[in-house]
Parts: sequence; C-alpha cells; structure tokens
Amino acid sequence: MIGGDDILEGLRDRWWKRVLERGLEDFEVHVTVRGLSPVEAIGYPSRTDFPLFMDREVMIQADFMGFKGQAFTDTPMDYVGDLKSICSLPLSDSRFRAVLVATINAFYRYLGLVEGTVHCRDMGPELCAKRIASLFTDLYSPETRILVIGYQPSIIHHLSLKFRNIRVTDMDSNNIGRVKDGIMIEPHTVNRDAMNWSDVVLATGSSIVNGSINEILMIAGDKVIFYGVTIASAAYEFGLRRLCFESS
Repeated sequence: MIGGDDILEGLRDRWWKRVLERGLEDFEVHVTVRGLSPVEAIGYPSRTDFPLFMDREVMIQADFMGFKGQAFTDTPMDYVGDLKSICSLPLSDSRFRAVLVATINAFYRYLGLVEGTVHCRDMGPELCAKRIASLFTDLYSPETRILVIGYQPSIIHHLSLKFRNIRVTDMDSNNIGRVKDGIMIEPHTVNRDAMNWSDVVLATGSSIVNGSINEILMIAGDKVIFYGVTIASAAYEFGLRRLCFESS
C-alpha cells in the first residue's frame, strides 16, 4: 500500500517531515479551517444537483499564511489551531481527517508544490467534465468499462455521451437506486466487484477523507484516476493520477 497501511497516515508523515525541515512546527501561525456555503464553494454552476447544493457534502477551506486548501466532507467542522495541534488530530474521526487534508493542501500550496487546491466555480465544473470526457475519448474506446466512484453529475453526463459501459457508485443513500443519464447509481458496497469489472476507475479525491481510498488503491491499482481538489497533495506525494482542470 502506498504510504503504509493507510495513505492518509503516510501523507501526514510526509507533510510533518516537511514542516520539521522548515522549522515551522513551533511557528506562531494559526491555520483557520471553516466550511463554505455552496455559493462560496462552487458559485453558480449551470446545474444544481451537485452534492454541495443538496446539503449532503460541505467544502471546508484551510487558510495558511494566506494560501488556501480545500477538502470535501460530509462531517464538516470549523477549526482554529497551529500545525502541531492539527498533526495530533485522531484520524479515526472523519471531521479531523478533513481538517488535516485541507490544511496539508493549503501548506503544499504555500510551498509551491501543488496547484489547483481551490474548487472551480460557475461554469468550471461543466468545462472540467467536458475536458475529462474528451481526454477519455482520446485514451479509451467506446466499449471501455468505466467505473466512476462518487456521483458527480457533470462528469457522469459527459462520459455517458461518449461511452456505453459505465457504472457509478456512491455513499449517499439519496442517490442510490436513482437513474442518472441512463445509469443507475449503485451503493459503494459494490465497489470491490465494480473495480474488478472495470477497465478504468475514475474516483473522487474525497475518498482520502471518507476512508475508502485504501481499498480503491489496493484493488484498482494503476487503473485508478482521481478527480478533484481534495486529493491534490496526496497525488503529488504518491504520484497518483489526478484530473482537476478548472480549479485554481
């Protein structure tokens, strides 16, 4: 497994090493993390069926030295603290995992190691989805079996226009069993079977917060491509493929 038994533990260890190398562990700088409203997070996109607008997910944002990093979570919390306190947060709690990931994304942005740590807005999600579908069209045949882990309506719509064999799984019980763009949303409990069925897996980067990333990497391996801002720093540290075309 990349980064040990748990990729988030591995990311935290690498981040903290970078903090120590720069002597910032005792630096009197506070990281402020807060939840964003849907409009703050995504603006006014052309469609409103994103989880952010359904009160099922929240984008939290960390601010470190004026540099911002974000993470999706369904268990948001506000937090103010220094780097040492954030490093000590228990990873068994998804609220704290989200705070840690957002903070690392902001810190890596501060270091200039990553870009695209702030979610795209307005027409950005639609433009990003079109570019993802265009890239997949260049890389794969129409018969390619694609699994999308995490319901993202724009991505599903544009992929469905190009490919015949698509499965989608999600953790949100409100989505499961519904048909979107001709595709029935399946529960995340079938991820293992669906990953074995697939030729390529497009997985939400928020899997590093909800804890499903370890299974995804173990089973899908090189087949997986992540999308979104949440996975930015982990993708950098572990060489994971990531698509996030319109983020800033």
